[in-house]
Amino acid sequence: MNPTAEQLMIAKRLRDLSASWIRTIRQSLQLFSVVPGFHPNYPLPLDFPFSNTPIQEKVHWFEEGSSDSARYKFNVYLEYHLDRALNSFPAIWILRSSDISILGRVEVDYRILHDTESPIRLTADFVLEMMEQSLHFEQPLRLSSRTITNSSDRGGAPTISEIFELRAFSGVLIMEVARRLVKVRNCATCGELLPPTEPHACMAHLSDATSST
Repeated sequence: MNPTAEQLMIAKRLRDLSASWIRTIRQSLQLFSVVPGFHPNYPLPLDFPFSNTPIQEKVHWFEEGSSDSARYKFNVYLEYHLDRALNSFPAIWILRSSDISILGRVEVDYRILHDTESPIRLTADFVLEMMEQSLHFEQPLRLSSRTITNSSDRGGAPTISEIFELRAFSGVLIMEVARRLVKVRNCATCGELLPPTEPHACMAHLSDATSST
């Protein structure tokens, strides 16, 4: 069943007001970061963005009509999800409402989480920035990386760059976050260029590599 005009209006208004809430939190983080006596993530929990306790906000507004007006009131929740038993699963942040399920969603590839040399720092502000982008584009987003080969103009050996990008699930690029030079790694089965960290085979041959070990 297609959503009604009112449901579309509510979802749009909820995303807009939630984005405003996220921006306010980011401004507060910046303000309190230079004030002595507060922990680095204040006014959020100290363990944010990896807190198991959701943060929430009450969102309400009046909608004026030609003949009447209506008041809308919702609770919105920002939640963190990670299955620690499965290292190959992404970290997920979800912004949902009490009535309209998911408003925004951000995933971070597990290889970024476990890469101790990654240039990406998953700070409170950065996670909130990604969620703000998800609300703005009204799409779930994923932070992952890909590798490209850089040819040498001087005839030397080519180099490999790893590019960290925030993309919509549809594949549309939202923004490039960082990049770095990495060692060349190839799938032993097909030769496909691999990211600089685990696994040691491409996704098509990962099960073969696992069963042979």
